[in-house]
Amino acid sequence: MTKTPRELAETMLGCIDKGDWAGVMAITSPDYVVHEPPELPFGGDWKGQDALIRLFPHVWSYWDDVVVDRLGILTDENYFCLQLRMTMTSKLTGNRISTSLAETTRCVDGLMVEYTIHYHDCALVAREAGPPRPGAVKLEG
Repeated sequence: MTKTPRELAETMLGCIDKGDWAGVMAITSPDYVVHEPPELPFGGDWKGQDALIRLFPHVWSYWDDVVVDRLGILTDENYFCLQLRMTMTSKLTGNRISTSLAETTRCVDGLMVEYTIHYHDCALVAREAGPPRPGAVKLEG
């Protein structure tokens, strides 16, 4: 039996909390893509079943003391949307910032296939993160 979008969201969050990246990959399509806003230094499309594994440490490399508050999960038959608040300290400026996010994931046949991240204040995040860092592998997994 395939997982519903709510079950996928809960499984993904539980696996991330435990650092169980194999568990995340087990519910991720081989054609998975994460869309980060292009104006961010870690922006663009991160493709492949291991996209989150590559993306998370790269995003976190811009910040210290990251706190992610999970505010809610909204679902329908094909999507889940995580409502979050991120509070973090910029490694570039030392400023402590906070912004809300909506992360929308499209699900097909019990797998996550597309993940789009929307920051409430993308300009603030871009300014505090600073310029892109070399070494991130976005397009190939």
